[in-house]
Amino acid sequence: MSLNGILNTAYTGLTAQKAAIQVTSENISNMATPGYSKQTPIFETMPTTLDNGFPLGSGVQIAQVQRNYDDLLQTLLKKENSNNGESTTEQTSMLRIQQLFPDLTGDGLGKSLENYFNAWQDLSTNPQGTPERQAVLSTGKLLADNFKQINTYLTDLKTQANQSLAGLTNDINDKLKNIASLNVEIQQTESVNGNANELRDQRDLLVLDLAKKVGVNYKEESNSNLTITLASGETLVSGATSGIFSVQDNGGNYDINLTQAGSKTAAAIDLSNSKGEIGGTLQVRDKTVDSYLTKLDELAYNLANQVNSMHKAGYGLDNSTGNDFFSPPAAMVGYSAVITVAIGKTDQVAAADVDITAAASGTGNNNNALKLAGLKNTSISSSAGNMTLPDYYNALVSSVGVGVQDAQRATDLSNSVLTQMNNLRESQSGVSLDEEMTNLIKYQKAFEGSAKVINTATEMMDTVLGLIR
Repeated sequence: MSLNGILNTAYTGLTAQKAAIQVTSENISNMATPGYSKQTPIFETMPTTLDNGFPLGSGVQIAQVQRNYDDLLQTLLKKENSNNGESTTEQTSMLRIQQLFPDLTGDGLGKSLENYFNAWQDLSTNPQGTPERQAVLSTGKLLADNFKQINTYLTDLKTQANQSLAGLTNDINDKLKNIASLNVEIQQTESVNGNANELRDQRDLLVLDLAKKVGVNYKEESNSNLTITLASGETLVSGATSGIFSVQDNGGNYDINLTQAGSKTAAAIDLSNSKGEIGGTLQVRDKTVDSYLTKLDELAYNLANQVNSMHKAGYGLDNSTGNDFFSPPAAMVGYSAVITVAIGKTDQVAAADVDITAAASGTGNNNNALKLAGLKNTSISSSAGNMTLPDYYNALVSSVGVGVQDAQRATDLSNSVLTQMNNLRESQSGVSLDEEMTNLIKYQKAFEGSAKVINTATEMMDTVLGLIR
C-alpha cells in the first residue's frame, strides 16, 4: 500500500469516528426528549484493493445510522394509549358522579329522603303541630331541590362532555395535519439518502398522541409515508393529505362529521364505539350520564306518584282534600328537573284521613301521616324490581360505586400496561448514559488511533523525501 493509500485509509477512520461521535452526542443530548429513539452508527469496511497481488482494505465508512425501533411495540403502545384515553375519561366522569350520590348516612339526596319520611313520622305524633307541618313542607322542598340539583349537575356534565368534542376534534385535526406534513419531510429526506430518524421519532410520537384521542390504525407504505385510518376503515392521513373532523349541532348534541383524506365532502361518522378520549367522551355523554338521569327520574317519579296518591286521599287542617303534595309528573323522563312541592300552606298538609269537621276525633287524626311515614318501608314496583324508595336509592348508589370501581380498575390496568410497555421501549430504544459514555471513549480512541496513523505516514513521507535530498 502506498503512503497515499495509508493516509486515505486513516482519513476514512477519522471521518467515520467523527460521525460516530456526532451520533453519540445526539443521543446524549436527547436523553430526555419524549419519543426519541437511540441511534447507532453501523460501520462497514471500504472496498478492498489489490496491492502487489494482495487484497488490502481501504478503510471504514458508516453504512447507516440505525434507529433502535420496534414496530410491534409501537403498535401495542398505540392500542394501549387508546384504551387509556377512553378509561381515563370515563373514570374522571364517574368520580364526579360519585360525589352526587353519598349513601343514606351522608348529606345529599339519600339523607333528604330519610329526613322527609322522618318529618311525616314526627307529624303523626302531633298532627296539628305547626312546626311539624312546616318540617314536612321544608324537608319536601329540600328533597325536591336535591333532585333538581343533581339533575342539573348531571346535565351540566353531559353538556361539558358534548362541548369538549369541539376541542378534541380540533386537536385531532392538528395532529393529522402534522403527521401528513412529516410524511412529506421524511419522504423528501430519504429520497436523497438523508437521515430522517428524528423526523420518524416525531411522527411516531404524534401517532401515539393521536391514538390517545381516538382509536386509529396505521400502516407504513413503501415510500415511507404513514397511512392512518380509523378502526372502521375511514382514511385520516394518506401521504401529504389529511382528513378533517368537524362538529355540527343537532338539537343540543354535537354530531361528528369527517372529511376523509383526499375527499372534499364531509359525512357523519359514528365514533361511539371508538377508543381514545373521544370514545370515552361519547360514552359519558350518550350512555353513562343518561343512565343515571333515567334512574334519578324514576326515583323522583315513583316518590311523587306514591306520595301524591296518599296525600290526595287525606285532609288538611283547612278541610282541603285532593291536593297533590308534589307537582304531578306529566312523564317520567326529565321529572327530576322539574319536581316541586305543590302546596304552600301548613294547613294543607293532609295528616288526617277524614274531614275533621265531620268527625269529633278529626282534629287529632294522624292516620294519613302514619301512612305517608310508612311509605318509607313500602315496596314499589320499579325497573330494578320491587323495593322501597330508600332501597332504590341505595341500589342507585351501589351502581355508581360499581361504575367507579370498574372505571378505576380499567384505568389502573391500562396505566400498568402502559408503564411496562414504556419501560420496555426505554430499554430497547432509550438512551443509556453509561453506554453512550463507553461508546464515546471507544470512538475517541479510534479517532486518536487514525490520527496517529496519519502522523506516522507523514513521518514516513518526510523520511522518504529526506532521502531524495
